[in-house]
Amino acid sequence: MGYNKIIRYADIIETYTYDRQLPIRSGARRGISRRNALGGLDHDGDHPLSPQEFEGKRKDNAMRASMVFRRLVSANLDGTHHPLLLTLTYKDNETSLKAGYKDFGSFIQALRYKYGNVFRYIAVPEFQKRGAVHFHALFWDLPDSVFETERQQRVVARLWGHGFVYMKMTDGNQRLSSYLTKYMAKSFTDHRLMNQKAYVRSRNLVKPVIASVSSFGLDVFLDEAGAGTPEIDKSYDTHWLGRGRHRIYKITPESSESTS
Repeated sequence: MGYNKIIRYADIIETYTYDRQLPIRSGARRGISRRNALGGLDHDGDHPLSPQEFEGKRKDNAMRASMVFRRLVSANLDGTHHPLLLTLTYKDNETSLKAGYKDFGSFIQALRYKYGNVFRYIAVPEFQKRGAVHFHALFWDLPDSVFETERQQRVVARLWGHGFVYMKMTDGNQRLSSYLTKYMAKSFTDHRLMNQKAYVRSRNLVKPVIASVSSFGLDVFLDEAGAGTPEIDKSYDTHWLGRGRHRIYKITPESSESTS
């Protein structure tokens, strides 16, 4: 019996199936810290990696982190709540990400003081050509008046207080997850983010549902969800779990209702 995993978010179902079960290793550390991943150390943090090994490991970690990030953004793009897209820039040439995150945290506190704690957000930093930090962010559940009056009243710009705020009302399309992930992946491998977060988010974001199931349970789940032909179906070999298969299904409301 192999190992099977389901990840569900928004209208997407991802499945991973493997020939063998996960190995059980007592006392083993799960994963690699981000500091080690970008710092050029091996799994135990003792021996430096070669430049080729380091570059390959960094790309692998960036790919995995990007997938986790994209799923998180997608889980909140349910088609019913249309987020605001904000770009927060500095008037001065602020190049410290640590200072940038501190300013962004103060901005969130100011928004909460004015509008309450009901809104959700996720934001990624990027460095402009001049070296200055700026943020790309999605905000859900802010009052409609925020967007409607910003051009005339500049309320959000004043709350930010460090430069220009570009604001756009989106249609909540899943393309936004790819848009934000592009910046997150770019930032993840930037040496200026060493020991810094690649993104920040509110705790009340909707999270993808992840579960491990038996082969029978996986078949039943896909059948009840109305999953048809997967949009993506890839097979590959793994070191520990044997042959793996990754499938992505897009579930329409009609297909799920027809099975209920």
